Amino acid sequence: MNKRLAVWTVGLIIGLTFSPNLRPQTPNAAADATKKWNSIPPPTSSYAGKKSGPPPKRDLSGIWDAAGPACGAVCGVSGAPEHPALFPGGKGAEGGRLDETGIEHPLPYTPLGLAALKANLPSGPGVRQVHAALANDPADKCDPLGFPYMELWEFRSVKLVQTANQVILFSPFYGNYRIIWTDGRDLPNMDIAAPRWNGYAVGKWVDDYTFVVDTIGLNPKSWLDHAGRPHSGDARITEEFHRVDQNTMELTMTINDPKMYTEPWKALNKEPLHLQPADFDIQELLCSPAEMAEYNDQVGSGAAGVKK
Repeated sequence: MNKRLAVWTVGLIIGLTFSPNLRPQTPNAAADATKKWNSIPPPTSSYAGKKSGPPPKRDLSGIWDAAGPACGAVCGVSGAPEHPALFPGGKGAEGGRLDETGIEHPLPYTPLGLAALKANLPSGPGVRQVHAALANDPADKCDPLGFPYMELWEFRSVKLVQTANQVILFSPFYGNYRIIWTDGRDLPNMDIAAPRWNGYAVGKWVDDYTFVVDTIGLNPKSWLDHAGRPHSGDARITEEFHRVDQNTMELTMTINDPKMYTEPWKALNKEPLHLQPADFDIQELLCSPAEMAEYNDQVGSGAAGVKK
């Protein structure tokens, strides 16, 4: 929970306690009044063996959760979930390596890609992690995460909305959102169009339960994931949202960037997303530059005695 959310929550509780309209209520009644806010998804283990109805046709809408309250590897803290920057059996305490030699699922870097990787200094956990004071992750400055970083790190609860011409993905982490056009338009000519943090995305249904999205035009200033994997402006990201049943959807993501990688690779492979109740209230997880600067001063540079 960030500080802004903590202050907001405390203020709400105090307000409810002293409100004249609510004084006659019991403590349980006051607690019940806050249950509809800042919802917490159930653990992913709770879905195991649960029966679900058939999926609706050509429908992604709803609030979907990828991780539950315990994030773990699915949240990509050590890089794309299918390729964490960890040694076999490692937990991310290694650190200090120049490259990713020896990780369990290595990536096929080109010489240019490997040089770009070495220039990115992640704060980990992973084989290349450095102290937070030395990291150069754009996210540490509250720069936009960009795509696909927003789905490969801290991808938790998101809201998908379908309109006649778009699918809109709302993510509370860093206040991000994506527009995926479904009106049949072609992707733009990137010799003319300017790059974007989230790129340009078009999507189509390939069958009644599978929605495929292609995204190009990514701003090369962003990273692919929390391990500092690079991408060029020529990268093409393909996502496949496959509706398994009423309450489950799988997300597969493929990275295709010949400048940085010798072959396409999967960052997510059938990552399960679980449908939440319609009244699920997603918590605010915005990046505040002022709070980030304070954190970096106290926990980052301050703790290490390093001035950046």
